[in-house]
Amino acid sequence: MFSEDSPDGAVKGKSVKVSIGDTIAAVSTPRGRGGVAVIRISGDGAWDAAEKTFFPAGGGAVREIGPRRAAFGEVRGRDGGLIDRAVLTLYRGPASFTGEDVAEISCHGGVYVTRAVLEAVFAAGARPAEAGEFTKRAFINGKMTLSEAEAVGLLIDADTGDRMALSAGAAGGRLKNELRRITDRLTSSLSYLYAEIDYPDEEITDGSGRDGGEEVLDTLREAESSLDRLLATYKRGSAVADGVKAAVVGVPNVGKSSLFNALCGDDGAIVTDLPGTTRDVLRRTVSIGGITALLSDTAGLREAENEVESIGVERALREMETAELIFAVFDGSRPLTDGEREMMKNYPAVPRIAVINKCDLASGLPETEAGEIEKNHDKTVRVSCLTGDGVPDLDRAVAELFDSDSVDLGSDAVIWDARQRADLSVAHGLVRDALRALESGESADAVCTLCESAAAKLGETDGRGVTEEIVNAIFSRFCVGK
Repeated sequence: MFSEDSPDGAVKGKSVKVSIGDTIAAVSTPRGRGGVAVIRISGDGAWDAAEKTFFPAGGGAVREIGPRRAAFGEVRGRDGGLIDRAVLTLYRGPASFTGEDVAEISCHGGVYVTRAVLEAVFAAGARPAEAGEFTKRAFINGKMTLSEAEAVGLLIDADTGDRMALSAGAAGGRLKNELRRITDRLTSSLSYLYAEIDYPDEEITDGSGRDGGEEVLDTLREAESSLDRLLATYKRGSAVADGVKAAVVGVPNVGKSSLFNALCGDDGAIVTDLPGTTRDVLRRTVSIGGITALLSDTAGLREAENEVESIGVERALREMETAELIFAVFDGSRPLTDGEREMMKNYPAVPRIAVINKCDLASGLPETEAGEIEKNHDKTVRVSCLTGDGVPDLDRAVAELFDSDSVDLGSDAVIWDARQRADLSVAHGLVRDALRALESGESADAVCTLCESAAAKLGETDGRGVTEEIVNAIFSRFCVGK
């Protein structure tokens, strides 16, 4: 277990299986052809491995380059043969990403040359790094908190602007700072409670002469409110980080593929006037309404006329059944069909947005049937996928369903992981219990115990006191080289 006394989650003791002093290496840039590839080496023997592999162009020893200075030279194999001409940069721990001695070789980005340079580094004494091991060492050595480390992984994988904003804020310490602020408030309450326990006959006040008990009440109320706000960000945070499985469904020829293309911003789906054009499920990740939608375009729901179409309809039904958000498309130029009424009866219990398409045509949808659609959906939007009218209203509808407007990814501390939410929920319950205990006149010992437990749980959220199993599970999701 990580010690609560360790700064930012740094490890004390031998309970975490990290080979301190072990030298690791991996390619830290994407695999494949490219202009440059970076081989990162970290550990006590990083500079030794570099010295056996890299030979500065001007002669002399690698260590003479000094930290944070780049040197041009040759990378040679164990037999002395030239592999590539490259650039070496050294970092002396703890002033490095991992907190250890680090060497980075920037070579040409070909598949074969990159592998050859990495194998030369292995031959010089390094071992292959495990998934996420560089970032894990940075966490263990106190270079970042657990929330910052998780955010690094999220930032690397970010494929939308919202995901980048969420991860950049957390990687920059926004969540860490908010957790510390709440913890500091609890600590200030504990200082009064300890004093009351040790000096029961003394009248203890804050610096302004105010009764200390009133100050603790206000502090606990503020901590409870802060945790309320932080927990409320999870809905949007998880919707951005993990994505929301969103299915575009409807009967044939209502404009499902046109809506899919409009949301994606290109013509990824074929659009024709022929029913049954879409046979398979098309997928795309898009940002809409402040969330990450894992969008799928599906075949029209109807009685299939052949085996291929039957498979498409079955897959469409499966997409709808497993969706977390449904965009149900209707043709606003005609009345409802029996198939559409059947579709609405079989919705899963998830948020549903009705998209009444073809609003550029004369309306053929009776008001009573429009009311029937509104009754079966959380939001109803009228659009024309042909002209684009009304499509921006979908952004607002999604934002309202997922509380996106209440959370600013550019400035707010946001949680996105189920583990974070679980830890904060426990801490919130403990703070609430401490507040109720104080209000009901229970002993300072009881309130103190609850506050201590809440502070410890907040520490676990950001890595202090967290178990080895949780840390290993988190970093196993990272790529090798990160």
